[in-house]
Amino acid sequence: AIARRMKSLFKKKDKHKASSPPSSPVLADDEDSTPKRQLLVIDSDSKEWHKYFKDRRLDDGSGIEVHKTRWENMIVMAEGTKRPMVNMKPNLSPLPGTKEGQYRQVQPDFALVRKLVRGLTPDEDYTNTLYGLMFSNVPAVNSFESVHQGLERPVVYAALQQISRRVGHEHFPLIPMTYYSHQTAMMFTPEYPLVVKVGYAEAGYGKVKFDRPDDLKDFRGVLALHKDYVTAEPYIKDKEYDIRVQKIGDHIRVYKRTSENWKGNVGTSHIEELPVTPEFQLWATECGKLFGGMDILTVDAVHCKGRNHILEINDTASGFYGPNEDEDMKHVVDLVVQRMNKTLTDQT
Repeated sequence: AIARRMKSLFKKKDKHKASSPPSSPVLADDEDSTPKRQLLVIDSDSKEWHKYFKDRRLDDGSGIEVHKTRWENMIVMAEGTKRPMVNMKPNLSPLPGTKEGQYRQVQPDFALVRKLVRGLTPDEDYTNTLYGLMFSNVPAVNSFESVHQGLERPVVYAALQQISRRVGHEHFPLIPMTYYSHQTAMMFTPEYPLVVKVGYAEAGYGKVKFDRPDDLKDFRGVLALHKDYVTAEPYIKDKEYDIRVQKIGDHIRVYKRTSENWKGNVGTSHIEELPVTPEFQLWATECGKLFGGMDILTVDAVHCKGRNHILEINDTASGFYGPNEDEDMKHVVDLVVQRMNKTLTDQT
């Protein structure tokens, strides 16, 4: 009865028709009689997590059934200590051989989060769904608690400050940042040029570089139309390249990125791997301890005149570099199976 009511609710919410259910049969591991743990995967339609988990088994012999969806496709009902009821409408681009083109309902044993909880606009905010999964204490990679803590830039920066103070700025060279609760608080700013970031926006959005005070004054007039907080940090003028340290469990990669755009993740760029030095290892290890533990994360930094400057960290939704994506997804699967064994089979 609940499933019928939720399906009806989804249909009322839909503004466009989803793709028709796939005609091909569901994956073979959905048809056998092996007991299965239910894994909720929150990711883009194109990611083929089903094939990576298809033949994996937990220590108790149970298989893993993948239910992949997006934040915007879910409605959650949670009751007391029971597992939540997650109702999913069809994915717009369902993968062949899966049930993604159907209305689905699952009570997840575990979750893998690979998608940002919020987009750029208020109607792309799915924190209510996140709260439902937190309410039910669903174990996840990364944990829903860490996902929640990582939603706001000031909260994350405060945690990074604690690392820098504990291990020393020479080992964790965090860039200085100034916080303003409202645009009216922007009476004093760091030296120019500086970079201003509006609210929680990521991936190069909501970020503007200013070379002169007059330009910032004009921008404050725009900020007055909104209620977002603002952060400001010095712009590294002579940046030679960007650095990204990627952590998936115990596996670490380091990338060097060069780009003509001052926003390194915008436009074309050249990427190559660097050795994992003790410095980069420390960054990944220390950041992995934040918010109760972060299994998947990236640390972004810039290199200038022989020195590194840490800018920020990104959590479980961090994208993987194309040529290494297949291998990195396998690392994620190993990590999830390890966490599921520890969380689920040790209790049975």
